[in-house]
Amino acid sequence: PGAMSTAMPSVRAAAPAQRVTLRRPSNRVVQSSRCVSRHSSRRQAVVVFAQAADKLNSGQTKSQLTANAPGDTPENVLRVSRGTSFEGLKSAYGLALEAAEALDGDDDEKVARVTKVEWAFDCLIAESRVFFTKSVEAAPNDANAVFRLGNFYQTLGKLKEAETEYRKASVLDNTHVDAMNNLALCLTQMNKIDEAEAYFLRCVEIDNKCVDAMFNWATLKLEHRQDLDGCRVLIDQIVMIDPTLKEHKLVKALRGEDEETEEKTPFLKDVKGFRDV
Repeated sequence: PGAMSTAMPSVRAAAPAQRVTLRRPSNRVVQSSRCVSRHSSRRQAVVVFAQAADKLNSGQTKSQLTANAPGDTPENVLRVSRGTSFEGLKSAYGLALEAAEALDGDDDEKVARVTKVEWAFDCLIAESRVFFTKSVEAAPNDANAVFRLGNFYQTLGKLKEAETEYRKASVLDNTHVDAMNNLALCLTQMNKIDEAEAYFLRCVEIDNKCVDAMFNWATLKLEHRQDLDGCRVLIDQIVMIDPTLKEHKLVKALRGEDEETEEKTPFLKDVKGFRDV
């Protein structure tokens, strides 16, 4: 676990040594976790893949993105090497999709190019997907295994698939705050705000010191509810739990403090009852 991120997503999924490093999503949606709960041991499980220093090649050509082009390999389509880090792979995937949509051609050609990019990405992550899905198949009632599959999908930005797995994990273990926190993050991204708040509340009910869920909930209240009072209450609670977080730049931003002068800005200064902790 590291410093709190903007999304404060939860733990990393576990996997055997492979080629790339799965990092938590966050718009979340990477990631660190400071939540103190009975599930804290899960945070020690880190997906470790070999990272390479390869730089991504820039630019995509029409021949690379055309179906059945010479040298059609997943690596060539995305312009990556077999050792590219997972974050680099995701970056290359996004760039290739943009290029596929920007190149000239009719709608059918564009669809074919996008399909090719998706095929290449799926091929390169297939080994990791198989590992997580087989873990669930081997232990379908293991909430942690299901959670890790959801975490894998969330890292890929496949929010619907992640939502499905996190819901399953939450049913299998109704105290799994990591699954519920990540589920709430997915729901927030999918604009299911009421349900997201319900899951953040559930996290705090289970663990009243779960600052991850509190921070994410405060962010939701600010960005989607324009509820400055509610945001302030949660941020104050976070600082009461861990006073060292008072100086964290994200906490200061949500409390309406200028990072350099530490003076209140108009952001929150008129909120009734606003106070220092």
